[in-house]
Amino acid sequence: MNDLHKDTDDHAERRRAERYIVNLPTDVMIKGARVTCRLIDISEGGALIETSGPVTVGDKVSLDLPNVGPTIATVVRVSASHIAMAFPGAIIISSIVR
Repeated sequence: MNDLHKDTDDHAERRRAERYIVNLPTDVMIKGARVTCRLIDISEGGALIETSGPVTVGDKVSLDLPNVGPTIATVVRVSASHIAMAFPGAIIISSIVR
């Protein structure tokens, strides 16, 4: 399998990961600034936060996951009130979604 197919397959696999609604307060570091946000939902492969921080698709951010700590992610979608992000690898979310 070549790398192009592997990347596509990996992305599809992450999107199939079960999402958990958590609705927890937290912070995200965006371009060196700490921004208060709300973690809306999370999966092993990514998260959705509610905030209006100044980001663009492709930016690297550090999301402070409750009971886990700072976790690097890449912004994949931005709206006026939400930011969707993908983690570079699967994370253990059991301590967040109790």
